[in-house]
Amino acid sequence: MLLAATCGLTPLVPLARAETPVGLETSLIYLDAEEWAKQPAARKVALAADFMRIFCTDQTMPPATLAECLDRDRTTGPLLDRAIACVSAISGRHAP
Repeated sequence: MLLAATCGLTPLVPLARAETPVGLETSLIYLDAEEWAKQPAARKVALAADFMRIFCTDQTMPPATLAECLDRDRTTGPLLDRAIACVSAISGRHAP
């Protein structure tokens, strides 16, 4: 699984809305590209941090970097897939 290799996937966590931090009404995994684009910058970083907290054991990449990648990425498709691709690309550039 790509996510496991690039993100150090934590054991599969149930994707329940109740697990999002206080103040986040949703999670990056529930947004589509249009909804992502409407979010203010601070909220995008918070959503990216939440994604990384749930899915990544190696959290050395700043959440702002993931948010910037998602802003630049014009690929269509689920935002979750785009986030995984961004983490993979960024992690690959910084691999020893």
